[in-house]
Amino acid sequence: MESYRIVTEIATGHEPEGIAVDVERRRAYVACARSDAVTIVDLVDFTVVGEVQVGREPMDIAFDETTGRLFTADLLGETVSVVDTATLGLVATVPVGMYPSGLALDAGGRRLYCGCALSATVVVIDVDSLETVATVPAQPGAGAVAVDGERSRVYSADFLAGSVTVIDSEQNCAVEEIDVGAAPCAVAVHPTRGELYVSNSFADTVTRIDLATSAVTTTIKVDRTPVGAALSRAGDRLYVSNRGAGTVSVVGIDDATEWARIPVGDGPGGCTVDPATGHLLVANAGGGSVTVVEDLLAHRPAVPSAQQTHDLVGRRLPPFALSDLSGMERTSLEWAERKFILNFFASW
Repeated sequence: MESYRIVTEIATGHEPEGIAVDVERRRAYVACARSDAVTIVDLVDFTVVGEVQVGREPMDIAFDETTGRLFTADLLGETVSVVDTATLGLVATVPVGMYPSGLALDAGGRRLYCGCALSATVVVIDVDSLETVATVPAQPGAGAVAVDGERSRVYSADFLAGSVTVIDSEQNCAVEEIDVGAAPCAVAVHPTRGELYVSNSFADTVTRIDLATSAVTTTIKVDRTPVGAALSRAGDRLYVSNRGAGTVSVVGIDDATEWARIPVGDGPGGCTVDPATGHLLVANAGGGSVTVVEDLLAHRPAVPSAQQTHDLVGRRLPPFALSDLSGMERTSLEWAERKFILNFFASW
């Protein structure tokens, strides 16, 4: 039985990162960093229907259903751009801190939270007045943020500090730091279970935290370089986009096990779930596209991907020959029985 179906792949602007869904209009908004723009995708026929110029290098994106406004965190512009999705006009540009890279909307509290990595702050913006109401000190690399309305908390993934900053959203102050894995890139709150999930890009893991005790309860192994996270519509699984592998890990919430790996485009970054269909939408930064996936797993598979191994695992490396950059043929025998380092820097 197939565990997934690739519905389609849609070409967007350059280096798409953040993605948000407008359920009523049946649209997806994709922040394309290298295009300085947002690509608009029709979710009925999966076509690109427009593009809006925003600030310099939009990394993350959030959509407010109440006002119909779209917000982008502009890395190099040090701003949050505000777009009216009815007119596709730029409404405002709100100055924030240095290197804003993450956004989270508290629709009920009417607040937008922007993580600013080089300022080590989380900026709080009033969604209706578009005024900055607070700047909360966090830790170095503060970026991705998630809102927990049940507990009046906001969580910031601090990439450089290897931690999560816990913010009291009523007092607009940091109340705690939780140590997690190496280079946390994404955070997702499960409100009914009272848990936080953190994608640790350098450790290839997801950390699960009990929000009642702030204790790390589980560390889940996933694929290479996880940088995105989104809960399924039913809340029974977590989708983790793995930039270094070009895959999405499907993680079971109850058993904390990687159920499956779904191949998507190159360098997947932000991901989200369409509430209307349950489809997973993945922004592929390296491929300039969005992959739409239908998850076909009804439950944990008999053999989860974490328990599967390739036939060559544990065997000696077979001999091979390849041409180098100058066209000269090189063989594995040249390095036999020697130690060496392979550098795949920024492979996406």
